[in-house]
Amino acid sequence: MVLEPARPHTTAAVQLAVYGLTRRENEVATRILRGQSNRAIAGALNLTEHTVHDHIKSIFDKAGVRSRGELAGRLLAPPEPG
Repeated sequence: MVLEPARPHTTAAVQLAVYGLTRRENEVATRILRGQSNRAIAGALNLTEHTVHDHIKSIFDKAGVRSRGELAGRLLAPPEPG
């Protein structure tokens, strides 16, 4: 058996669950973390860009962030030692 630290992409889903996102918000957030644009997310999920924007605002509010970069940093950055 080999134990190693969890990789950020595997812990992101767990961390997203902590914020109480809806299923659709979780789908949008996952695509944000993959670097997709609002237009690409809308096309992939059969939503309007306006609806994607609304989901993103809700995700940011629930996660306590103001940008895609902050969201990615919060979810993908390695934990600080200590």
